[in-house]
Amino acid sequence: MPVELCDSGGAMELDETGLSALANFADAAVASPREFEFLAEAAIDDARRFDSARNSSALAAAVDVIGSTLGRIEATPEARTVETMMQVARALREREDGLAREAGRALVWALENQLLLAARQSAEPIPSGLHPLDQDLRERSRPVAIMGFDARPRL
Repeated sequence: MPVELCDSGGAMELDETGLSALANFADAAVASPREFEFLAEAAIDDARRFDSARNSSALAAAVDVIGSTLGRIEATPEARTVETMMQVARALREREDGLAREAGRALVWALENQLLLAARQSAEPIPSGLHPLDQDLRERSRPVAIMGFDARPRL
């Protein structure tokens, strides 16, 4: 089902393919906020080559809305961070038009993904080790069976 997005020039539609392209772009932009302009150009170029004219125009407008908001918040690419992208997402979600809100929603989704990836990477594995009475060759992360615990020799 297409999503109708309204901007100052009238109604635009993004179908599932366009929404997916917007989400992929947002994910890349959040992962590399300093390369926003390069990523925007590549996303729009890809959309124009592989998608409908309506979708590529809507994607270009969404990317432009993100870019103009980003430029107001932090114009210097080298100074952009994930925090900058959070501010852009907040600003877009507060706007009245559907195009900006959808772009903000895509950024929020991408930010959540980045936070989940960071949490997974920094999580420590569950410690596992050999219990002094455990002489089995089984997987060491499993607990010692209670039934066999009394039958084993004590050290």
